[in-house]
Amino acid sequence: MRKPRFFGKNLSLTYILILSFIFISTVPVVSTSIGTYFKSKDIINSNTSQYIIQMLKQTNGEIDLNLQQFNSDASFLINPVVQQLLNKQFHRDISYQERKALSKELAQYNVVSPKMSDISVYSTKGIFLIGLSDNYTPLSGELISKVTKLDGQIYWNFAGYDTFHEAHIQGVRLIKNMLGPEIIPIGYLTFKMPENIIYDSIKELQLGQTGQAIIVDTTGTVLSGQNRNWVGRRLDGNILNKLYANSEGAFIDKIDGQTYFMAFHTSETTGWKTMGLVPIAEMTPGLQGVYKSNILYLGGWILISILLSLLITRTVVTPIKQLIRAMRSVESGDFSVQTHLTGNEEALILSSNFNKMTSRLKELISRVYEEELKEKSAQLRALQAQINPHFLYNTLDTIYWMLYMRGQEKIGDVVVAMSNMLRYSIGKNGPVVTLKDELDNLSNYIHIQSTRYQDRITFEYDIDHSLEDTRVLKLMLQPTIENAITHGLEPSVRQGIICTRIYRYERECRIEISDNGVGISAERLAQLMEPGHVRDGHGIQNVDERLRLTFGEAYGLTITSVEGKGTKVLYKLPLNDNNI
Repeated sequence: MRKPRFFGKNLSLTYILILSFIFISTVPVVSTSIGTYFKSKDIINSNTSQYIIQMLKQTNGEIDLNLQQFNSDASFLINPVVQQLLNKQFHRDISYQERKALSKELAQYNVVSPKMSDISVYSTKGIFLIGLSDNYTPLSGELISKVTKLDGQIYWNFAGYDTFHEAHIQGVRLIKNMLGPEIIPIGYLTFKMPENIIYDSIKELQLGQTGQAIIVDTTGTVLSGQNRNWVGRRLDGNILNKLYANSEGAFIDKIDGQTYFMAFHTSETTGWKTMGLVPIAEMTPGLQGVYKSNILYLGGWILISILLSLLITRTVVTPIKQLIRAMRSVESGDFSVQTHLTGNEEALILSSNFNKMTSRLKELISRVYEEELKEKSAQLRALQAQINPHFLYNTLDTIYWMLYMRGQEKIGDVVVAMSNMLRYSIGKNGPVVTLKDELDNLSNYIHIQSTRYQDRITFEYDIDHSLEDTRVLKLMLQPTIENAITHGLEPSVRQGIICTRIYRYERECRIEISDNGVGISAERLAQLMEPGHVRDGHGIQNVDERLRLTFGEAYGLTITSVEGKGTKVLYKLPLNDNNI
């Protein structure tokens, strides 16, 4: 399962410090600026709201006072003739003469109330009975319900425009039976009046430079407004929901794509909403300048924060980067590197401790290297001391048995070969010789072994003589032949074969010595190649370490073996410059 990645995990210390410093230094400033801006905006909106609502409240009072005359004028409603005729029509259709009498009373009422027009009387079912105009329509059930609930108070709504394109407001009023025995509805009085009657109360209101006032009825229709084009339009439902949620208040919304601050107050007499609309841009013109100034101040502060963070970060991070570069040099093997950090006290302590550490490492590595060289030299001397007496014993033993059993002249050749080998072994020509010298020594050893084992062992050769100048180690081949005979062929019952092959492979001189003996098991082969293993006549691992120590880790020998089939030893040596 993959572990989740966290942002910033791979960021350098420089970026982490810079980002942290900017965050710590700017967040309080940004938070304070934003908080101050919105708090100031709320205060301004609240104060403006209270001021506008107070103006609208006074305006509503003036409108209510102007309309009060219509509510208080009940002369037509209690007129005995009107009462008798409407009581009659409640039970039957009134006659032509009765309608004419009702029309006369309606005309006289219009004379004393000249502001009214289109006065009409309707039955309780909303059917037109009589009126001063021919333009009439039956009253809707919804309108009758609203008027009845007002219990004699006038219900006002927008009446539309006349032929002269003048807006009018309609009033509808319940007519009650005043003659007894029950006070029940007996009809409805409707009339119209010019919209100017209420417009006069708002036309002088000043709401900012381009603000405006409007009056909205209970259906959401604009009855009057300073913007004459809005008279008669219905406001959006979202605005109406906010408008009719309370009797007064303020909110922000859009009309025709422009955002307004809207304050409103409700008339207790008519239920109308008088609204003040101020474009939001005019609400806080100074605050916008403050907001822009805060942006500039914030930008400047962020720039200063970056510069300060870079300065502080450089003081902290630069010594660390220098220390990292020094540690990489140590990683690559340069233990002589020293740091000279400057700055704060912590950097000086790090520098001093790092220098002490590298000096100590250099000292320890030199000591270990010298001890290793001494150990390898001792191992080589021990191997040479082990090989010479052992071989001398075997050779003398061979000479003894030949003298005893055959008395042949070949004994002299064996003695000569032995003498040459002893001279080569204890000679002062150093640990590194040519391949030809090593092969000559190997030839003397094989001659002795051939004399000893006769036809039981066959030696085969495949040698590239152009490689005879290759540098090799003294006595590196003879132990392999000896191991092949002693541990590979002597325990075997079949005819023994030892093959020596020397060839060129890319930039290497390779020597293969193979036999068809009993082979070596995998477990035994692993033991033979253990460091320092020179027991039981095996010096192969010692030879391998000498080769690697002399020519490098890329060279040495490897052993492959199949139990029951034989063993192969492969030497890898570098070519001389004249061999390449």
